[in-house]
Parts: sequence; C-alpha cells; structure tokens
Amino acid sequence: MTHHTHKPLMAAWVAIALAVLAGILRTSQARINGAFAQEIHDAFLSGVISFGSGFLILLVIISFNKKGQQGWRQLMVAIRSGGITPWFTLAGTAGAAYVLSQTLVVGLTGVALYTVAFVAGLSMGGLFLDLWGIGPAGKKPLSFNRVGGAVLGIGAVALSLVGHSTAVSALLPLLLPLVCGVLVAWQDAANGRMTVIAGTPLTSTFLNFMVGTGVLLIATAFHSFSVGLPAALPTQPYFYLGGAIGVVFIGITAVVVREIGVLLMGLGSIAGQLLMAVILDFFFPSAQVTGVMILIGASLAFVAAAWAAWPKKKPHAHVAESVPHSGE
Repeated sequence: MTHHTHKPLMAAWVAIALAVLAGILRTSQARINGAFAQEIHDAFLSGVISFGSGFLILLVIISFNKKGQQGWRQLMVAIRSGGITPWFTLAGTAGAAYVLSQTLVVGLTGVALYTVAFVAGLSMGGLFLDLWGIGPAGKKPLSFNRVGGAVLGIGAVALSLVGHSTAVSALLPLLLPLVCGVLVAWQDAANGRMTVIAGTPLTSTFLNFMVGTGVLLIATAFHSFSVGLPAALPTQPYFYLGGAIGVVFIGITAVVVREIGVLLMGLGSIAGQLLMAVILDFFFPSAQVTGVMILIGASLAFVAAAWAAWPKKKPHAHVAESVPHSGE
C-alpha cells in the first residue's frame, strides 16, 4: 500500500513542531469562538459564521489552484472506485461538532478546562485509531513508548483539573469536548488519508469546510426558528478570525498525520493546546483557573509527546520502514 512507502516530506521533529503549532491554533480558535458566542448570545450562529468564513476562504483559493482542483478529481475517482471509504468525506461533521462545542462550552468553563477535556478524548482516539490503522501512516502497534506517552498525556490533562470543581453540574458540559476530541482524532486520520490520495491538503481541507458549513447551516436554521437571530453582530475584527485559523490548523494536521500518525500528532497538539490555554487564561481570564496545575500538566504533555516519539530502533535499521515508524 502506498502509505507504507511514501517518501517523508519532513523530519519527525519538524512534524511534531507543526503539531504543537496546530494545537496552539486550536485553542486560539476555541477562545475566539467562545467569546463570539457570548457576545451575540447565539452559539449556533457564531459557529456557522466561523466555519462558513473558512469555507469562503478555501472556495476562493481552490478556484484558482489547479493542484487543488486536480486533487478534487482524484479524490472523487477514488471514492467511486472504492479506493477510499465515502465515510471519510464526512470528516467535516467532526469539525462542525468541534466548533459548536467551542461556542457552547468555553464560555461556561473557560478555555483551559475545555481544552483538557478535548485533549483527553483526542489522546484516546489517536491511540486506537493508530492501532486500527485508520490513519495514512498505517497500523502502529501498542509499543511501550506509544502507550506510555498516551497514558502520561491523559495524566497531564487530569492533573490540569486539580483545583477545579468536581460537581456533576460543573463537569457535565465537559462531556461535549471530550467526545469531540475522539471525533477530531478520526477527522485528522480521515483528512490524512484523503490528502495522500489528492496529493494536497487543500482538497481535504476544502471538503471539511464544505461539509461542516452545511451541517452548521442546517443546525442554525432550526435553532433560529425557535429563538430568532441577534439584532446586530460585533464590529471587532478578531471575532471573525476563527474560520481562517481553522483553515490553517486543519491543513497542517492533514500533512502532519501522514508523517507521524494520529497518536503522536495528537500528543504534540495537546502540548500546544495546553500551553496556549495557560497563556490565554492567565492574561485574558474568562473563568477561575488554577494556572500552576495546568502549567504542570502542559509540561507533562510535552514529556508525553517526546516519550511517544522516541525511536525504539535506530533510523538506519529498517530504511524501508522509516516513514510509518518515524514517529515512534
């Protein structure tokens, strides 16, 4: 299969650094979308504006990008021929659920608590998706490094919760980002597969935003029938950056997951998300947080990513297998 023999596009440490950057962008988007929803008192509309703006950006780009258009044709051929499961084309629904969870939950819990719940789901999702071989890097067995890194990553997010309320009413909203973390791990794997076939991350990213925008438009239409629409939208430009940020981090993950697998990419993303959550909640607090414990949790997440990435064999030992195992 082609995903076992592809030439690596970048060194493993570069891919991990990009995964961390994607995590930073994820948390930034969550904070912006959560603030947007609070500003207009409508989580559904803020979600569709965020996702829809990203879709419009990509529509313009792919209209003038021949490689993206060729990738679209190649992807459609693969779907019709059975080369890829049609379910992967619905990966954008996971992105839509993720954005909606930001707008519904961040205002209640703060971005740090939201983030630790999300990355807990992302960790477990990545571990099993790699085990089942869903991602483009193929099956990655449950080696000591990978399991240890995942367990330590989950421990890091658990530690970040120390000092917060454990009442059921306080923890219940966190179930949504927890489930979304699992869904986004699958989304990342699906995007990586589609990127391999299309030859460019632009195609899978565009498809994500097209599907996600459609889902959110339907949800917003039903919601607006019962509660109406806001009288006015905010004029501050930063409220409308969520879509553009999403375009960047989904494009990054579509490339990186091919190089290092779902789990390792998720662990790098965890480190970036937790660090950004600490920074945002320290300088721009939206809820009461325990910054020291979250900082320790972020440090542990970095250790978890490094542990999972540590090679169990020297790179020259099996040259033909260096790509699928470059993140181990």
